[in-house]
Amino acid sequence: MRKVIVLIILCISFLYSLSQDQEDIDSLLHRLDNTLTDTAKINLLNKIAEDLLYVDSDKIYSIANQALELSERTNYRIGKANAYNNLGIYYRTKGIYDMAIDYFFSSLDIMEELNDINGIARSYNLIGIIYYYLENYELSLEYYNKALDINIQQQDKKWIAGNSNNIGMIYEILGNYSKALEFYFIALETNIELNNKAWLANNYGNIGSLYLKTGNPKSIDYFFMRLKIKQEQNDIDGLARSNFLIGNYYNTHNQFHKALPYLQSSYQEADSVNSLFHAKNAAEALSIAYEGLKKYKEAFYYHEVYKLLNDSLNIESNSEKITRLEMQYNFRKEQRIQELIEQRTELVQTFIALVIILLIFVAIILYSRQKALINKQNLLQNKLRLENKMLQDELINKDHLLKENVNYLLNKNEIITKVSEELIKLKPAFTAENQKIINEAILDLQSSLDSHFWDEFDIRFNQVHVSFYKKLSDALPELTAIDKKLSAFLRLNMTTREIATLTNQTVSSLETARTRLRKIMNISNKDISLPEYLRQF
Repeated sequence: MRKVIVLIILCISFLYSLSQDQEDIDSLLHRLDNTLTDTAKINLLNKIAEDLLYVDSDKIYSIANQALELSERTNYRIGKANAYNNLGIYYRTKGIYDMAIDYFFSSLDIMEELNDINGIARSYNLIGIIYYYLENYELSLEYYNKALDINIQQQDKKWIAGNSNNIGMIYEILGNYSKALEFYFIALETNIELNNKAWLANNYGNIGSLYLKTGNPKSIDYFFMRLKIKQEQNDIDGLARSNFLIGNYYNTHNQFHKALPYLQSSYQEADSVNSLFHAKNAAEALSIAYEGLKKYKEAFYYHEVYKLLNDSLNIESNSEKITRLEMQYNFRKEQRIQELIEQRTELVQTFIALVIILLIFVAIILYSRQKALINKQNLLQNKLRLENKMLQDELINKDHLLKENVNYLLNKNEIITKVSEELIKLKPAFTAENQKIINEAILDLQSSLDSHFWDEFDIRFNQVHVSFYKKLSDALPELTAIDKKLSAFLRLNMTTREIATLTNQTVSSLETARTRLRKIMNISNKDISLPEYLRQF
């Protein structure tokens, strides 16, 4: 009697939640009738298709195709990418993973071309889910991590929670329970903050499953919290999973009478939405429960159902082609188990042929993509080489101009020096008044040597060696301004005599300055010249 009451309460809850969700969908459909622009209509169609996942996933296909057709007619690429995602989700719910991942990769191509960062992250997430179902956990983890990196950069809390939960699932499968729990609680806390009940339910279920494995008695509490949310949402596929988790918990504790109603509900719910994966798990658990109750006829029946579904899923996973899903589902629904067993040989042969065709098709696609990638990399390398050569040529040219300018300044200083010397020699031949004028001229020439040269040189040197002084100061902060000036001349490989001519200093004083520089640079006892050492800056 208590089982009947529980089932009645569940049914009432389902119907109430269904009416609430259906009202939301009806509201969107009403807005669709009043939408004028094609872009707004496409966005609304994609939103309806997305919301149908938890209400009536079978209708996703029709709505998403409408969005795709209109997007192609209007060349609305973001609408096309979102329609691809919805179609991929539809095929994923049906277990047709090869078609699902093809749509997800098509969406990813568009998102990358549009540089839609959030769209790229979403595609990574969806592809990771497919690899999870195909039990390729390394690739699944790779795509989840790529998605999570973008989510963190974009501060997208919703998907930080979603992908943290997914990564936790992978670590749990790989046996790293502490790491899995760490990611589960990141997801849980974020979903509580966002009040995202749909994903919060998934967190509860995953934490409960992990606690069950580790013997934590809190696991059953988490399972019931998940069930409550799925009842509120009327998520039939989610209810199948929730009831299975509770039934499996009771099976694990040998409480088979308690397990039975939850497992029966799980099997019926999975069957109603054509979820082969959940139906398989429920059938296996029902077989165990009936065996524990010593009802061997029922146990054998569900064991046969489990074997059939498991074989079917294995074939689909290996071939990545599930074209006969609907036929298998109808046969299973009509309980024609014996007939399906007889047809198994023919079914396997058909799928082997499909596998061969699919592998050829995949090989062609991979070869084409690899060839395109190689061509793209070659073009990029050639471009980088050309840019580097242009930069080197430009630097050489600027260096050449700088050296020409230095030579010009050197010649100018030599001329000024010679003129000054000649004026000094000729000064005694002039009158006292003229000697005063000559003295002023000599002083003006000497002043020109001391001030204008360095300002002009410094400007031109900085134009060619932009970061020289900064790098030099960072490495050797104790250098004075005079030390840096001398270092700049030496960087151009100028001789001591040339520097003396330019700066109006004596050769001996410059030699002393060079010795001091070598000590500061800690190369006094090393076989390396100052110009060679300064080239690193």
